[in-house]
Amino acid sequence: MKLVSAENLIDELLAEQQSLTAVERFSQFHENETTPLLEKRYRNLIPFSRPGEGEQYSFEVDLDACSGCKACVTACHSLNGLDEGESWRDVGALVSLDEDSSSQQTVTTACHHCADPACANGCPTLAYEKDSETGIVRHLDDQCIGCQYCTMTCPYDVPKYNDALGIVRKCDMCQSRLRDGEAPACVQACPNEAIKIRIVPVEEVKSRPVNGSSILPGTAPSRITKPSTTFLNLYNPGKGRIVPADHDSLKPAHAHFPLVAMLVMTQAASGVLLFDAIAGPGRWHTVMGAFLAVAGLAAATLHLGRPLQAWRSFLGWRKSWLSREILVFGPWAGLALIAAVTPFLPVPPVFGDFAIWGAATLGIIGVFCSVMVYAFTQRPFWNLTQTGTRFGLTLLAAGSLFTFPVLSVVAMLGKMAAEWYVSRPDTSPFPFSARLIRGALQSFWKARLVTGAVALLLAATSLVIPVVAFPAFGFVLLSEFLSRVIYFQAVEEPHMPGGAAS
Repeated sequence: MKLVSAENLIDELLAEQQSLTAVERFSQFHENETTPLLEKRYRNLIPFSRPGEGEQYSFEVDLDACSGCKACVTACHSLNGLDEGESWRDVGALVSLDEDSSSQQTVTTACHHCADPACANGCPTLAYEKDSETGIVRHLDDQCIGCQYCTMTCPYDVPKYNDALGIVRKCDMCQSRLRDGEAPACVQACPNEAIKIRIVPVEEVKSRPVNGSSILPGTAPSRITKPSTTFLNLYNPGKGRIVPADHDSLKPAHAHFPLVAMLVMTQAASGVLLFDAIAGPGRWHTVMGAFLAVAGLAAATLHLGRPLQAWRSFLGWRKSWLSREILVFGPWAGLALIAAVTPFLPVPPVFGDFAIWGAATLGIIGVFCSVMVYAFTQRPFWNLTQTGTRFGLTLLAAGSLFTFPVLSVVAMLGKMAAEWYVSRPDTSPFPFSARLIRGALQSFWKARLVTGAVALLLAATSLVIPVVAFPAFGFVLLSEFLSRVIYFQAVEEPHMPGGAAS
């Protein structure tokens, strides 16, 4: 019989160190795996191979299988580390208005990775790229200046602005997971396998939109961006009208006050400089025009999430109207300043003449670019005719007040008459906007009418007492500011189906 153990304390500690902990065993187990552990569950939800030439990845959503549980939303939020309130995938609903056979289907949506992405076409800094191998539309966070123009050009409300970061972000189809044979977070999380990744020919995606068709009822025409997502099993037993659950929601859009100030001041300045060039430079008029030009561009920077990166805005000049607008208004403001200071300097008058006519010319071009910035979004209320009329009459009303007040009065009358016509729900070609103007925005609308009437009265008085033109000009700017707020907030924002109002 041994009185002393064969192993001493050191031997016991060495033996203990050789045994693995639970964490270590778990790690070793995964190190030995050659394929993802959940591959057998989701492998049939993603392609076995990568897209070939002329092909791209796309989402396929089975509306019958989607229960609206939002597991996809939660998984996307967690995997991508999104901030509170930020979401790259949304869940809405479609409802039937057929009284005999009512129905409802929930819809999960994310980026459609379009064949002709409007977000990329409108971005002034080239912060978007469509991957040539996979067709995935990626957002390049480092390139983004937070102008939020892509949130206006996308007809599906896909890019989301992150106020804390000062940039826009969006779904990238979890491309790093796809590259490694893993399913995107939303695909893997869905308990009903309602979301799949498929490979589709790009030409097929481009040829889908016909006769104004849309990927779902109530969404924008697919011809705008040619989305690649496919929705299966849309339920419509009675062949009645299917609409988004939030189709009756009357919610004003974002006011974008910095853009309101920028547009009104740059258009007023362009008008003042134009008519000063025509009628002969008025020293103090030109100074005021130059001040408004600089102030308008300064106001625009307040709209940027990353204003120090604004120098990137020229990069997209080949296809972005916003980039072109910025490129034109930059030298325009410079010429306006030169035109304003040359009368006070001992320089030949030819310098001032060149500057004022150069500023007048670039001002007109810049306002045209401003019109196209909003017409390019293809939102009906911002169409070319509507936007061109509004912006052009603002230029005439404010610009001609000091030199041709009769023209200013006519322009103001015409603009107010056109806005009155648009605001009447029974006659307006934009019933949604009309209901907003006479409803949630009626305080702005009434203020616009009152200030517009005062501006008209003072402008008419300036025909007899010229000095009254200065307070009239102030009321014109105030009235146009209110009009431009309505222009932004009364627009119907296109988006994917949302949920029913609570």
